Amino acid sequence: MFYKIFSYIWLLSFLLSGDIVKSEEFIPDVNLKDINKKKIKLIDTCKDSYVLFNFWNMACEPCKKEMKFLNEFHQKYNEFGFKVVSINMDSPRRMSKVKKYVKSSKYAFEVLQDPRMNLFKKMGGSIMPFVVIADNQGKIVNKHIGYNLGDEISLEEEIKLLISYKQDTTKSE
Repeated sequence: MFYKIFSYIWLLSFLLSGDIVKSEEFIPDVNLKDINKKKIKLIDTCKDSYVLFNFWNMACEPCKKEMKFLNEFHQKYNEFGFKVVSINMDSPRRMSKVKKYVKSSKYAFEVLQDPRMNLFKKMGGSIMPFVVIADNQGKIVNKHIGYNLGDEISLEEEIKLLISYKQDTTKSE
């Protein structure tokens, strides 16, 4: 009980801190293609799930390091209404290398393409890796820029608090 109360207080203080996007910012209603060229409506990926959008390209080594942890989080918390959607920003000419990398890494999450970096820029990205977390309504909850070893610990805590908050509010309704 104490842990739960402490967690909610921590989440509330975290949500009110300067690290959180203060405006009512939402995931743009755009279509992207997955790495198999199937069209995906981005906002539809948020239905019934918290979604972590991860922007990366093949030249970004910190991105690749972070993606290993993101894949673990995707698998570990998927049954709790959380998923990762990865958005690659390499040129169409490099897509065969991207597909090979994704396949060899055995990522369980969906990988979309943003070759002109339009979505990346629209969402405020300037440095990779760039992570955007949205709720099941498409509202942006948080953004993370860059990655250093150890960042995955606080990111996982944030994910656990978000899905725990979602479960508790769903049960009480």
